[in-house]
Amino acid sequence: METRAVSHPRSRLKWDMFLSVQRNTRHNNFTERLYEALIKEQVRVWNGDAESGSHELSPSLVEAMEDSVAFVVVLSSDYAKSHLCLEELAKLCDLKSSLGCLMLPIFYDVKPWSVRRQSPFEMDFEEHSKRFGEEEIQRWRRAMNLVGNITGFIHRYDSDIFHL
Repeated sequence: METRAVSHPRSRLKWDMFLSVQRNTRHNNFTERLYEALIKEQVRVWNGDAESGSHELSPSLVEAMEDSVAFVVVLSSDYAKSHLCLEELAKLCDLKSSLGCLMLPIFYDVKPWSVRRQSPFEMDFEEHSKRFGEEEIQRWRRAMNLVGNITGFIHRYDSDIFHL
């Protein structure tokens, strides 16, 4: 009887890393340099844009998340302004839990404890509560809390130095 080796389904993933960032913000230069450094090291990084004008995550975006080994989330003070960023973060947290994916947060000019408590994001959540239900808001808050409790890197805006 001939036996064939079958690779683990997760070993055939398209992306080594899914990079989650709030687009069009002051830290774009930082995320561009991060992306370029990862590509230079031959890391397959998904760094595409969410479909503009969409009010929910596109199927291609969700597929890219599911086809990634690890997630890097660059959290900044304006991350929660976008409901799509919050939805993306909640989906990444679901995948981290269900598939055991690695997640590395980079706290860009925000402290992990403030992400856990969501203190710099209160106005954003108030604004979102005008359009979205309490269940969604709480799901996003839980995701922010979870990511705020993961050891990551802290990057101060006035410095190019990473801190643990």
